Amino acid sequence: MKKVLPGLLLVVLSVFIAQKFFPQIRMEQLTVVTIPGGAIVSLNGVPAGLSPLRRFVPCGGVFVVAEKDGFFPSDSLVKAPLDTLFLQLREGCLLVVNTNPPGCQIISSGYAGISPCSLVVESGNSVEITALGEMGISVTRVVNVLTPGVRVVEIAVPFEFTDQSTRFDFSVISRDLLPFAMGPLTVGRYEVTASQFADFMNAVDPWLFTDSTSLRGRTCLMDSILKCNWRGPVGFNADTTAYVPLEGMSNHPMVGMTWNGAEWYCEWFSTVNSTGLEFRLPNCDEWETLAASGSEITVNLSDINETILTRHSELDDGWRETAPSGAMGRSRWGLCEMQGNVWEWTFSEGIAIGGSWLSSVEDCRAESVIELNDNLGYPFVGFRVVATGFPEDIIQSR
Repeated sequence: MKKVLPGLLLVVLSVFIAQKFFPQIRMEQLTVVTIPGGAIVSLNGVPAGLSPLRRFVPCGGVFVVAEKDGFFPSDSLVKAPLDTLFLQLREGCLLVVNTNPPGCQIISSGYAGISPCSLVVESGNSVEITALGEMGISVTRVVNVLTPGVRVVEIAVPFEFTDQSTRFDFSVISRDLLPFAMGPLTVGRYEVTASQFADFMNAVDPWLFTDSTSLRGRTCLMDSILKCNWRGPVGFNADTTAYVPLEGMSNHPMVGMTWNGAEWYCEWFSTVNSTGLEFRLPNCDEWETLAASGSEITVNLSDINETILTRHSELDDGWRETAPSGAMGRSRWGLCEMQGNVWEWTFSEGIAIGGSWLSSVEDCRAESVIELNDNLGYPFVGFRVVATGFPEDIIQSR
């Protein structure tokens, strides 16, 4: 009634004004009856009350619309002589559409709105409902509407969020877009960076332990999980006794860790983030599915010095080796550098996937797999974190 009463006052007021100031405008009474009753009736776009109702209207004509939840609207242009108008409302199915997160654009059969919302559709048919999320990805559900009534449709749409405790960026991929056994997944938007890996190293080795002078420029931790004979993107400053990224490498992917080192990071990260999720390395099937949505993105193919003879002379993207996080664009699911840049360790021991800055164009694909020594570190192998499920508290707060 809150919506109807103001409209009724406007109609009465318009009649009074018309009769007082425009006596030449003749008014007649119109009775509106709807089947079923109780529909909201609007006269010339102004809500007038619930049917059945009787109102004064200009005898020259009035446009009448009747609306009721679960029925298609019915309208009529009524001209003199005025008496009684009967409107039959056709019953349909009322679909209440909720999205997770809310606020997605909903499109269906000429209807457009923002979730949560409701629309009336024909019974006995199927209807497509598309929810458009904040990253531009759309999820379409086909709903079979067999009988009139009320149906609630829930659609989960991918979205991004930042973990407040670690400032780590994630994409949440709904089950709707993934094979049933996979979803939903919470995925690091970027490969773990040198800065993020330095935080881990400082947390597990705050005193930078060394066991002999033979480890000059190295620590026990570095010798344990950064097993390589080249200079990685993380070192340490003897004055501050802390692990730090090398200059200009903070936002580049961390490379050079062993498979066990990547696993250890995931275990540590699961204890310090605020999502309540248990993070791990993605398995190959998950990684391929996640990477497939970004197959159209340009990959990082560096090596501008042409030190490797098999490289093509046109493979010059401006980066000597790895590109910084996000430099090569992001997929429709918000994931960056899923192909190229660095091979990424998977849950399968010693298996990396996706190609790197050192790979051929053919190897920078979602299905490209390489088997490596899991006890060594490579300048072209990094990793990203993934967790099964999504953080309920973040979903509910959106």
